[in-house]
Amino acid sequence: MRLWFVLLLIVLAAPLRAAPACETIERLERLVSQGAAGDLGGLSRELRRTDAERVMWNLRGHPLATHEGDIAALLSQAAEAVALDGSDGVVAARARLGTQAARRLRARLAVQLARHGCAADDGTARAAAAGEEGTAQPGGGALAGLKMPQIAGFAAGALGLAALAALAVSRVQRKRQRQAKRHAVNLPARIRSGTAETETRLIDISRQGAKLRLDAGFEPAGLRGVTILLGDRRIGATARWRNKHFLGVQFLRPLPDDAVAPILTQTDPGTGPEPDPGGAPAG
Repeated sequence: MRLWFVLLLIVLAAPLRAAPACETIERLERLVSQGAAGDLGGLSRELRRTDAERVMWNLRGHPLATHEGDIAALLSQAAEAVALDGSDGVVAARARLGTQAARRLRARLAVQLARHGCAADDGTARAAAAGEEGTAQPGGGALAGLKMPQIAGFAAGALGLAALAALAVSRVQRKRQRQAKRHAVNLPARIRSGTAETETRLIDISRQGAKLRLDAGFEPAGLRGVTILLGDRRIGATARWRNKHFLGVQFLRPLPDDAVAPILTQTDPGTGPEPDPGGAPAG
């Protein structure tokens, strides 16, 4: 495997590895802001897609992994509030979110999320760290919520995919060029179309198709399927064009790489051997 291809895979893998941690951090930020706002519906939706085990798995190796206790407490606090909302009502649920211990927990986590998070600071984390007195302001622009490492990762991924696509197209083009390389020949053959069959001459050939000289009176049935009889070979083909003297065909299947060379070295049996000037006369 070439070195450049390995480097390309590394570049593509970098943003993919970073995504789970960033998504988890953004989810924790939403839980902090929803808890501060008493948004029980939002907490319920987030909890349906979040569990402590998955959160810590996504944060493995990340600085926030050292705050596992606070993260677990935040999830437990949100779950208790949602449960209270269903049993005792919204007032009891919001009272649970508004306790001094709950506010301090969210403030501690908000500071860490703002310090180590992937998303751009939209004011929510800072407001929670300052006592949950602020209000998040909506970000502007299509890239709001993204930091430069994320943007660079997405750009690198896009460039990598473009490079892979260009490489694939180049390989296909080179393969087609190899297959389409034509070799001039002059060999007797027969061509069959439906019930009609006639002699012909093979003028050139490639892995993809051939050109044949035909009598003007022979017309392949509907310019569709034909069979070329070349020695002991039978090659299925489709007629692509026809003029007064020649017919162009495309093989139903490209010839194997080692099938064209024997045809090029084939001799015309009708020409016979060259006479030997020094030999005895035939008698």
